[in-house]
Amino acid sequence: MIKSVLTLALVAGAGWGLYVWQPWNQGGDATVQSDKGHYSVDRRTIRITLTERGTLKTKKSTPIKAGTHAKIEWVIDEGTVVKKDDVLVRLDKKDAETRYEQLQSQITQIKAELKSAETNEAIQRDQNKTDIEKAERGLEIAKIELTKFTEADVPAELRKLNLAIAEQEVAVQRAFDRLEANRELRKEDFVTPNDVKEAQINHRKAEDALLTARMGLDNYEKYKYPMDKKAKEAGVVEAERGLIRARKKGDAQLQQKIAQLQQKKTSQQRLTFQEKRQKEQLAKMIIKAPSAGTVLYGDPDNPWLAQQIKVGQQVWNSMTLITLPDPSEMAVTLLIHEADIDKIKKGLKCFVTSETQKDRTYEGEVAKIDAVANAGRGGDNIKRFKVEIALSGRDLPLKTGTSARAQILIGEIKDVLSVPLQAVHAESGKYFCFSRDGSRIEVEIGGSNDSHVEVKKGLSEGDQVLLHTPDDKGKAPESDSKDEDAPNGTKTP
Repeated sequence: MIKSVLTLALVAGAGWGLYVWQPWNQGGDATVQSDKGHYSVDRRTIRITLTERGTLKTKKSTPIKAGTHAKIEWVIDEGTVVKKDDVLVRLDKKDAETRYEQLQSQITQIKAELKSAETNEAIQRDQNKTDIEKAERGLEIAKIELTKFTEADVPAELRKLNLAIAEQEVAVQRAFDRLEANRELRKEDFVTPNDVKEAQINHRKAEDALLTARMGLDNYEKYKYPMDKKAKEAGVVEAERGLIRARKKGDAQLQQKIAQLQQKKTSQQRLTFQEKRQKEQLAKMIIKAPSAGTVLYGDPDNPWLAQQIKVGQQVWNSMTLITLPDPSEMAVTLLIHEADIDKIKKGLKCFVTSETQKDRTYEGEVAKIDAVANAGRGGDNIKRFKVEIALSGRDLPLKTGTSARAQILIGEIKDVLSVPLQAVHAESGKYFCFSRDGSRIEVEIGGSNDSHVEVKKGLSEGDQVLLHTPDDKGKAPESDSKDEDAPNGTKTP
């Protein structure tokens, strides 16, 4: 069965798509029509392109991001032309104001607590000084008392006891001499027996008193002196320990007061910082234009997020709310199928047509290719890469956010013989054309686009070929519809 190459190409395109050729400066449509029904073989450059729909954007723009989490209370209409410092968005600041007032109240309270902590710390320092000085005086007194005891009290007590013994020894001798005198006088009957007896009693008392004095000295040296000395030495030791305790206790209490003071200072610093941040957050509730421009909702690179920019919508910190594009330089953002991305290189020439200006084509080149694919869209699980095309020229009459069709020139077959696709037919793996007299001419073909195919062998420049089979009566073959979202692929008939 004979089939035209155009039919085969279009059927194949329904599944995978074709590289699309746009004959710039060549004239003609994708399929060549002729009232004569034939075509003269000519030489031309066949351009092979990849076509994809995309979104127009500016190469440079100013993103206006939210500086906090809040709900949108008011937002300027999209498309509004604004001047610098015009209000773009107002966020709901009720919660932020309540939090700011709470922080101010907490700061007032912490200031009072900080003042109290500073006073307590100063009082503790003074109390420590007083307690330590008291303990030092106690130690000094204990040492003086020990010195007084050893150097003054003990010698004095020993002299006193020894003196008492000496006095009693004299008293004993006197009592003995009196007793002896009375005994002699009794012999002469100068005294009575009672006088002798009294003298004996006095002598015995003197001896007892001497014994008591000697026992007192012995008791002092053996018991009282060591006990008193130990007591005085213990007093010194206790005073030394008391001084150590006073210092440690005072230091511990002072460190506690210092820690409390530092805690209050830290709390004040934290609350002051939070108050400053909250004040900044309040200032961010009103978002103004940093420069003049036309309001575009959301981020042009993520246009589906624009629908979230509306009153009552919760926004988050760093979320792009509005973009102010710089229309002096334009670009197109495309999503290229993963099967085609390896064919796209930076610098490839491109031709762009805006959906709002279909009668004009703009030139550009591939400027950026994302290294990571985006997730599938609409649940198709197909990976696509974001590609940016920079348009040539400045101040182009294009509208940001509108749709555009971009054709990326990925290859050229220069100065080759070519015929329209509908002039080439296939049968049993071979290709052929029909001359004007209806005879079949076998041909060898090369690369093609959606309108023309290279003829390597079988035809010469100027040969006339039919654009249909002899029994088609000049009718062009019907084409199947093409899925614009299907990946593009090279088609060689």
